[in-house]
Amino acid sequence: MKKTIKILLGLVGIVLLAFILLLVYLMITEYKPKDVEEIAVTGTKDQKLEQDHDYKLLTWNIGYAGLDKDTDFFMDGGKMVFPISKDHVEKALTGIAESIKKIDPDLCLLQEVDSNSKRTYHINEVEFFDNKLDGISTFAYNYKVNFVPIPFPPMGKVNSGIYTNSKYQIESSFRYQQPIPHKWPVRLANLKRGFNASYLPIEGTDKQLVLVNAHLDAYESGSNGRLAQTKQILAFMAEEYKKGNYVIVGGDFNQELREGHKTDTPEDMWHPSPFPYEYMSDDFKTVFDENINSSRLNHKPYDPNDSYECIIDGFIVSKNVTVNKVEGQKLGFVNSDHNPVLLEFKLEKENK
Repeated sequence: MKKTIKILLGLVGIVLLAFILLLVYLMITEYKPKDVEEIAVTGTKDQKLEQDHDYKLLTWNIGYAGLDKDTDFFMDGGKMVFPISKDHVEKALTGIAESIKKIDPDLCLLQEVDSNSKRTYHINEVEFFDNKLDGISTFAYNYKVNFVPIPFPPMGKVNSGIYTNSKYQIESSFRYQQPIPHKWPVRLANLKRGFNASYLPIEGTDKQLVLVNAHLDAYESGSNGRLAQTKQILAFMAEEYKKGNYVIVGGDFNQELREGHKTDTPEDMWHPSPFPYEYMSDDFKTVFDENINSSRLNHKPYDPNDSYECIIDGFIVSKNVTVNKVEGQKLGFVNSDHNPVLLEFKLEKENK
């Protein structure tokens, strides 16, 4: 009996030591971004945006090309941790790039783009899009962890973020750290979201288009994190608009954009929180396609006859931006668990 107890205590000690070593490793390697960091712009473009000219802006959460129609995801109630195969990821990436090129936006905001992650077989998706798309780009991290220890098998290394592509000149670009809802020690191996604001000069003026790429928190306890992140973005928009700039925020808000919408998703599954319209001023408005669902729940591979869907992707624009059209692209969730959303707009000559 004493020998058995010693063995059990030894095993407990080994497990405890391994846990402590893991915590120490995660603490040493923890991603600790500054509140504001300048982001490099890759490539050069001389042409500037113009007032009273029509432009197209696309936003798309590509699900790191690992959440296509054939997959589920453990955080949504599914079983899968990793995509089916490297070939599956490469096929999805190619399909996503072909869809973007067919839509042919002037500006493109992508979320969940991996630069070096185990889940996407260490494919550099940032370089992939730089090679496939015509334009200059920026990339800001949202998820940068050397080893994510959950679930089983563990996710391992994750380097992922938000990617902006522009056919027009970007003068500068910055990453703004957002409030982190996760507490220690969970935060050590979790997302640290930031929004990326790119400043595009406008021909013949001292004004700029402030183009914001955002992806708010999803898997948090409650919705306080998303609410704090939304309020931060709205305050940033107000500050830039007061300067006389044009402001467009695009991305995945992980909040239902239809005011008062009631979902049919079962209570024990993930739900988007409602967008907090009470914090919106008259200087801004949300823009989205009410007729095309932009995201599906990944509790099982996609089945159009049994799918829980919502509208969480779209835009917030300042009132000096004229919205000509907004259109969800109904792509059947073939290559991503999100449908892209296209905004057609122009920049008014005078603020109204």
